[in-house]
Amino acid sequence: MDDKGEIISSYDVDENAALQIWTKGMSPRIVIFNKGQNSKKMIRLNWLENMERKLSLKGKKRGESTEYCLSDLLPHVQRILAEYAVYASFKPRLWKFAAALEKALHTPALVSDKGELSLLGEDKRSCLWIADVTDGVKGEGAFRPFFPLAEKEEGVVTKEGIPFTENRRNAEDLFKTGVVRKLTNAFPARWHRPLQVMAAGMLLGFSFCEEDGSDFIDELWREDADNPLNLRNGDPRMKGLDRRFVGYVRHFGLLGEITCRVSMDSDKELLGSEYARKRRIQFPAGLLGDVEYAVTFFEHAGGTTALGCKPRGATARHKGELIYVLPTLSYEKALESDSFGGTADDYFTIAQLTSAKRFETWMQHVIPYIGSFVGLV
Repeated sequence: MDDKGEIISSYDVDENAALQIWTKGMSPRIVIFNKGQNSKKMIRLNWLENMERKLSLKGKKRGESTEYCLSDLLPHVQRILAEYAVYASFKPRLWKFAAALEKALHTPALVSDKGELSLLGEDKRSCLWIADVTDGVKGEGAFRPFFPLAEKEEGVVTKEGIPFTENRRNAEDLFKTGVVRKLTNAFPARWHRPLQVMAAGMLLGFSFCEEDGSDFIDELWREDADNPLNLRNGDPRMKGLDRRFVGYVRHFGLLGEITCRVSMDSDKELLGSEYARKRRIQFPAGLLGDVEYAVTFFEHAGGTTALGCKPRGATARHKGELIYVLPTLSYEKALESDSFGGTADDYFTIAQLTSAKRFETWMQHVIPYIGSFVGLV
């Protein structure tokens, strides 16, 4: 461990172990202090996301060891992280980063051709807003929402969007209309909560939804606090976390209807549950996970759709195969929400829905550690 760093907080777990928070102008690290061995091990916070993990520490005597479940260590980690959160450089950095992140995530995609509206490319489908200038009036257009409006958001914006003139069509212009803040106030669980988890989780060194973003985060910590942060939607340094956020927000109203489980043989399990196999789509590595996947559609006479997702190779994300189940009508709504009134695309919507569920699960893993000091619990 680097002795030039700074221990911000420390807590004695018992006579065998202590936990500490260390930092040195970068994302913090958890320090595990083995009292019996008088040794320290430093780990990134993303190690804590798997609550099934166990920590084993060697004792003073040969063959002696002490084992801890992460769930048992959770209160102690919460305590030292809460103390770290009031550390002078973290709070202003979090505020700045959350603001930059929000602006990047709400950057509109410019569309100038009416024909393009019916078949948007993946980059533009992965945006929350369309800057629609297809009417042909120079400098004029409208910010149109690319997400279904919840009942709580009715009256904030319509499908027709918010008009703009004089080419006032970028993210700053969108924010000046006040629509983003109104949406946040109307439905904080959809807009405020995931943004705060994302910003705090990233800055603290948690994973980017199971992806390694550690180099990017350390880069952010090294930046001059007085310089504006340069972020954009689709930034490769985000490792797809921004796209997963968009999927989560867009399909927020459907996520509670989607279940996900692990299966050793999804075909056999679903066919045995009276599902009928319909079609299969291949996904390259990077879209659904770190390996290629074959996704098979199944339909049930009772009105549900199931997706059997088979990895084409070993993946650390899960054991076996994955099965997603949702009402068929909800899947059809998702197709519509992803099309912007144009052509439905199973390929894109499957990626959106599975990414949204991954983002939801990731938040569930991170919130127990950070919820108290970002106002979520």
